[in-house]
Amino acid sequence: MIEKYQTTLSSDWTKLTIKKSRFFSRIYPIKLKEDIKSLLENTKREYKNPTHIVYAYRLIDCEKVSEYCTDAGEPANSSGPPILKVIKGAKLLNVCLIIVRFFGGIKLGIGGLIKAYTISAQKAIENCQIITRINYTTIHLTIKYNELGTVINKIEKSKGKVEKIEYGDVIKVTAKVPYSKINLF
Repeated sequence: MIEKYQTTLSSDWTKLTIKKSRFFSRIYPIKLKEDIKSLLENTKREYKNPTHIVYAYRLIDCEKVSEYCTDAGEPANSSGPPILKVIKGAKLLNVCLIIVRFFGGIKLGIGGLIKAYTISAQKAIENCQIITRINYTTIHLTIKYNELGTVINKIEKSKGKVEKIEYGDVIKVTAKVPYSKINLF
């Protein structure tokens, strides 16, 4: 399982103009592939009649990284793969980067498109706040009263969080701990 990773908080749209073509880019944090559909729908509502809406994502999917990119009608490998390459280069996970293009009447060629989409993706990442996230796993412990202090201390030292404590004949503790620390309990 991927425990610690870098992701982003949402950014604002950035704009790049190359030979009258306008490129608008933005990066979003995502948790599920299903999140992408609503991001694309919102983008289509915000930007009326774009020439292309190109995107790429990298997502933690169970215990592996799932990634995808699309050229969305641009020439093959001219737009989606460069965006994905920028995301991978920044070592970001659980993100989707969208670029909206309005054609300006001057063809850029494959090399020009690769450069434009690369720069636009870089601008989106430069415009966002990168944060580190930790994946936690939930544990349930049944302990004696005299063990409570030790257990809470162990949870806190492992960078975990106590979620709930139930008192009865025994104490039931529900906590979230980093995946790699589960063997401590």
